Amino acid sequence: MPPLSMKWRELVQKKGVFLLISILVLFLVIVILGCLLAPDVFYDQWIWKYYWGPVVADATGHSVSYHGVVASEGYTILSEITYGFILIMSLYGIYKLLKRLKIVVDWWFCVALMPYILFGPITRVLEDTGYYTNPFVYWFISPLIYLQIAAYVIVFIILWYAVERHIKKPYLKSTFLRIFPAFLLIDGLYTMLWVLGVSYGDYILHPLEFFAFSLLAFLPLVYFSLKKRVTLNVIVFCGGLLFLLPSVYVIGRWIAGFQWGFTYGARFDVFLLIIGLVALICGAVYLVAYTFRRHEKIAVYKTPLNLSLFVGHMIDGLSSYISIYDPLRMGLPSYLEKHPASNILMEFWPPLFPIVKFLLIVAVIYLFDVLYKTELKQYQTLVNLLKIGIFILGVSPGIRDLLRVTMGV
Repeated sequence: MPPLSMKWRELVQKKGVFLLISILVLFLVIVILGCLLAPDVFYDQWIWKYYWGPVVADATGHSVSYHGVVASEGYTILSEITYGFILIMSLYGIYKLLKRLKIVVDWWFCVALMPYILFGPITRVLEDTGYYTNPFVYWFISPLIYLQIAAYVIVFIILWYAVERHIKKPYLKSTFLRIFPAFLLIDGLYTMLWVLGVSYGDYILHPLEFFAFSLLAFLPLVYFSLKKRVTLNVIVFCGGLLFLLPSVYVIGRWIAGFQWGFTYGARFDVFLLIIGLVALICGAVYLVAYTFRRHEKIAVYKTPLNLSLFVGHMIDGLSSYISIYDPLRMGLPSYLEKHPASNILMEFWPPLFPIVKFLLIVAVIYLFDVLYKTELKQYQTLVNLLKIGIFILGVSPGIRDLLRVTMGV
């Protein structure tokens, strides 16, 4: 008779997604019953105080109160632990989905996700400027913004799966013709909302503007379709551009002088300083790894996916340090750190935050690609997915902080 631990391991491997969904459903049932039977404990003192209240405070720009319970903008130790746990469970669910669909998770998959990765911090900065109106503003505050982005990615993955595996019409042999109706549908839905007068922000894109951006987003698909090389990565990348390009355009309008809120003024000098330092540090990492490329333990640091980890977290570390402490006396406005762990490091010694981030990335890459390389070889999809997740955790808040300083928000 096999031991209990072996039975449990086999059960997790075979029914992992089912167990994950069951745990989530059970948790939601407990929370709902708790809010109905003891709302002052479950909702007021827990959900409102640590999760939903901070979102409302972020949207309004000041502390808010509900039934006498005050919630402030930012994160707490409890909320960060909770979101970290949710992230781990989400990554596991995504891993099982990608594995089931036989999707290769590598550097090119990370490139395909880049528009979504950039969409998150760019729309967060737009929320910081007061661009979005109620109730849309809440969808652009973490953690809801991450749920929104994950939904977009999953939609285009399902779209790829549908057109590649299930649509076999003879007149739709071209992937171009299979995907094009989806883009037309999105354009049609936006036009319908515009006609109905739905206002989501201070500047509403005209349908012709949105249509122009959708055409630009569609161009890579046209190119690869002509080359007969349309893959999942191409479809996901084009779908992300459809959301990213309008947001970049709105950011551009702000920088060009069409502001709808208060600004300290554009600071391109800070932008160039931070990007320059990041390029210098990551260039040095690549140079060292390339110089010692015959040494496997060092050469792993020059791969594109591993270098992206340094880029993402150096943008985050340096943006936070420079914007909060202004070490070069550039006359920056006062910014605050919302994450408790980061704040503790910088209060001890301000440069410690980017230094610790750099060393942690060195350790993570060494752990995955050197120390446990053999053991993790059969789990390469999971390893790469974890690396992409780590990259997002750095580059997302980093780009947001960088754009805030650049835009004077």
